[in-house]
Amino acid sequence: MFRYIFSIIILLLSLGCSYIPSPQNKQDNLYNLLLTLDSNISKDTAKKLSTDIISFSTKLKHDYQPIIEPHFNNFLINIGLKKRGLCYEWSDALYLHFIKQHYQNFRFHLIVSHQGEYWREHNAFAITNSNNNISKGIIIDLWRDIDNIYINYIFKDTSYQWKRREKRECFR
Repeated sequence: MFRYIFSIIILLLSLGCSYIPSPQNKQDNLYNLLLTLDSNISKDTAKKLSTDIISFSTKLKHDYQPIIEPHFNNFLINIGLKKRGLCYEWSDALYLHFIKQHYQNFRFHLIVSHQGEYWREHNAFAITNSNNNISKGIIIDLWRDIDNIYINYIFKDTSYQWKRREKRECFR
């Protein structure tokens, strides 16, 4: 009996182990994706933007002090135990920060999936080249997995159907 209980404990402890990409791996991944958006994008600009995004994302994580599970984090915010960290707050902060920067050949956007649906709406930040084609852009989602910034092409993100969000409170 002891052997079975011990085996179950070991199994449960091992389930918690997972690989979380380092910020450098994320930065390299983002850098490579940025270069694919347009042949006119310089390597220096893509490197600077990828570094700035990872750095600012780390700052936001420090400022918002998120709880590991995003939905539980939202619950704590909605009942007043935490102040910030809803998905739109992450994306708004990224957007407001990066529209002030001067990155030639890049455009920054707010994107939304299931807009207006209380339990399903999700917001994120997107980067496109100068032609602004959202479907070929890159998504930066800081809310989805607090320990692992989600970075991918928008068209490859099968979890959500994204569209450009035209109006947000952060524009006021």
